Amino acid sequence: MNSNSSKSRASIYSADEIQKVLCGFVPSAQAVPYGAKTKGVYFDGYPQIIKSEIAEPKYKVKVEKDIMVPMRDGVRVAIDVYHPDAEGEKFPVILCWGEWGKDSQDCVEWMADTPQLYWDSPFWDGSMEACNYNYTVPRGYIHIIAEPRGIGNSEGKNLGDPTLHSRQDIYDAVEWIAGQPWCDGKVVMMGPSSYSRAQLQAGQEPSPHLFALRPDEAPEPFAGEDFTGIWDAILSKIHTGAHANDHLPPVSYTQPENIAQPRAFSMYSKEEFKEKQQELLDDPDVKYNMKYYSEVRYPASSSVIDDLLYFKHPVPLDNGLQNIQVPMYIGTCWNNRLYEWGSFEAYRKANLTDDQKKMIVYPPMFPARPYIWYHDEALRWFDHWVKGADNGIMDEPNIKLFVMGINKWKFENEWPVAGTKWTKFFLHPHGGLKTEPVQGDREPETFTQPAPYLDPKVYCLRYSTEPFTEDTEVIGNPALCLDAALDIDDTNWMVDVVDIDPQGDARLISSGQLKAKFRALDEEKSKPYRPVHLRQEPVPVVPGENTRYDIALLPTANVFLKGHSMQVIIRNQDDMRSAMVRNGIYLLPFMRTVTHSIYFGESHLLVPII
Repeated sequence: MNSNSSKSRASIYSADEIQKVLCGFVPSAQAVPYGAKTKGVYFDGYPQIIKSEIAEPKYKVKVEKDIMVPMRDGVRVAIDVYHPDAEGEKFPVILCWGEWGKDSQDCVEWMADTPQLYWDSPFWDGSMEACNYNYTVPRGYIHIIAEPRGIGNSEGKNLGDPTLHSRQDIYDAVEWIAGQPWCDGKVVMMGPSSYSRAQLQAGQEPSPHLFALRPDEAPEPFAGEDFTGIWDAILSKIHTGAHANDHLPPVSYTQPENIAQPRAFSMYSKEEFKEKQQELLDDPDVKYNMKYYSEVRYPASSSVIDDLLYFKHPVPLDNGLQNIQVPMYIGTCWNNRLYEWGSFEAYRKANLTDDQKKMIVYPPMFPARPYIWYHDEALRWFDHWVKGADNGIMDEPNIKLFVMGINKWKFENEWPVAGTKWTKFFLHPHGGLKTEPVQGDREPETFTQPAPYLDPKVYCLRYSTEPFTEDTEVIGNPALCLDAALDIDDTNWMVDVVDIDPQGDARLISSGQLKAKFRALDEEKSKPYRPVHLRQEPVPVVPGENTRYDIALLPTANVFLKGHSMQVIIRNQDDMRSAMVRNGIYLLPFMRTVTHSIYFGESHLLVPII
């Protein structure tokens, strides 16, 4: 069913041929003497300006399980409290609030010395993320792991995000904690993913006893400036235990019937729900994908219908990140669309002064689990805000970046980086990618993607630079401006930017996507390097009409070594036969055959060269 002609340059895309993860990486810190040069310096480990060291471990850990903490409406949530073994002393408290169940986090006891690396290990479980109390408690903190209402041993009903990351419940928990005889009145929060989302909510309406946040891998689904109009399956896979080796969120032992139901059941009348359900069932992307057809047909089995309905008819949303008012040190990873967009947006938008916020960006994809890395960074941050330590962290530039290509770290002061040379690399016929625009009128290049249930192969067009003649540092937000026509009214544009070494091996440095029907820009928020698309009703493409598409790509930091090339890959499907998809990471396939025609002239990749 493939209609790519013999004259077409279209090639087969294989996701497994592109390296996406830095396998075998284990992070370490690098001490930087106070006063040493940091601007433009690369470090082998994540750099730390050291004025004073983190406290040495001197306490043993004792635990109290299943303490029930009352919320303002009388519902009680369950917490485990890990204390320093120091009778009568008061300590600041680290609160870890997330949906994954406190009792499963016990695995840190026997797994902390053998953390499982993402992609390297079949036993990586992203849910093991309530942090390492055997690191924090001996150094003078109380560590609390909480279960939101309707989770594990907690009472109440799980209504999904509104209860899992409830600002009111976290406020009440912090107030209760601050009033306990073992707490010095100061509470901080840490943890990735769900534990991070809870922090971004708590920081918007904080208790006066909440002093600092250390969120990692901050997901802001459906509420950030990363809207593309294409449904991302990964959140569904995470919540159904189908991403990597993730386990399921635990249903409350006390009220198992209170598991969250799809929001659509309460949002619409019975008649409205049936109408919207049928609209999804008639959509080719669902109709010809038997898995999702079944989940929409029997919606009580999963929340997929909520997500698909939202992407079908998106509405403007405000994630409230501009309301964050608690000092925050946020972390994220490269090449991770679930977390990278939200983390950068939280850093940019938070209502904080420069000395109240910091960011660190790790190697690509996900840190190891159980989540035990970078705890020294967290304690340096907390020690400053709750113990008054002048340890050097406030003397550091605001941003630490892992730089791919050379696998080293560096400091930066701001984002975008000062001195960025925004450079247009124009798409050229026959696969060129050059800083000079195309001269004269040229015929467009085409590729046809058959509906994947007819032909599972993914077709693409590739555009590459000549090998770089010197090491070239790229740090910032690339973006693709594309002039193109379709033979039907929609497609999914998907873009990879890769680093090609002299042997032809490819490594991913950035990616992005956009559903053609949602190409309209939010002119007030958009910048050339960061196009932001409106959440509104879709606008079909006029078949055959040359149309402009501005596609945001994930922020990145990479050094293209001398002799390496930069390549742009343009396609409309994920490779559903790849290891990444087997790990639960993919976008909903576009289930219609479509021919794409790419025009030259203004089509270009905007690259932030330092």
